[in-house]
Amino acid sequence: MRRGVFLVIPALILVGLAADARPLSTARVVPSASTLAVEVHSATYFVRPPPAPAASPPPVPRVVLAARTSEPLVALTFDLDMTPQMSALARAGARWFNTDAIGYLRANKIHATLFMTGMWAELYPAIARQLATDPDFEIGNHSYSHPAFHAPCYQLGWVSRASQVQQISFAQQAIQRVTGVTPRYFRFPGGCYDPLALDLVHASGLIPVQWNVNSIDAFNPNSRQIASVVLSEVRPGSIVIMHLQGGANAPGTGAALRLIVPALQRKGYRFVTVTELLAAGTAIQPTNPREVVESYQPRPPSPRCQWVHTKRGPVYVCG
Repeated sequence: MRRGVFLVIPALILVGLAADARPLSTARVVPSASTLAVEVHSATYFVRPPPAPAASPPPVPRVVLAARTSEPLVALTFDLDMTPQMSALARAGARWFNTDAIGYLRANKIHATLFMTGMWAELYPAIARQLATDPDFEIGNHSYSHPAFHAPCYQLGWVSRASQVQQISFAQQAIQRVTGVTPRYFRFPGGCYDPLALDLVHASGLIPVQWNVNSIDAFNPNSRQIASVVLSEVRPGSIVIMHLQGGANAPGTGAALRLIVPALQRKGYRFVTVTELLAAGTAIQPTNPREVVESYQPRPPSPRCQWVHTKRGPVYVCG
């Protein structure tokens, strides 16, 4: 009897081990659009997939000339220059802002980017604040006192690298102090730069913005010539450079705008800031591997002008 008990106990243990070795159920994984459903023992557990990695921001452009877009968009940009010589003339009674052009832009709610020198903001704080608080405008940095960051550059005096750093930072501080706005973009005085100058601007957290359409309104009283140049060269995504300091430096800008704006609107163009333009398309950048832009002083425009018929249509040419 005792021997029979000892034989039964191992048999029962073997049966129990065999039962534990059998699978309790088979797990079935059913993928769905947003979750994975796992069914085990008639109970369903939902496991969410790991989140997709965040998209990396687009690279910061080295220099912006225009934007690549098929939309009929154009960015009118205006420089507000101020040099120590101009400041001295202002104290003697000269006025370095074009009320006619500014008034036309504001009355017609034209979106534009204004590149302001720090010295100009300090000389005309009330006007600078008005421009900065206008929702149709954005403010950019145009250095403090408008020296060349690379020579030759028209007739601008060149300053050292240390002074260039100060030109960027002093202008940023002056514009912030006067207007409460922190610029995102920088425009080189005269448009002249080299690789080290570009590095300094980027190190300051700003993006250099140039242009691909030069209105030639600087020192040019001929508004019809200015308008003809702009209208013949603008393409979707263009950035146009003009000036708003008036006086002898840009006497024809206001009258030219009265020709340019309605003509482009009839072609279906919409005026945007640089930020709005870059949101609509990718930045077009220079292809020059040297990264050098310099310019000699051009001859002043001739007062003798005439219409010339070209493949693009009639162009008003002087000289």
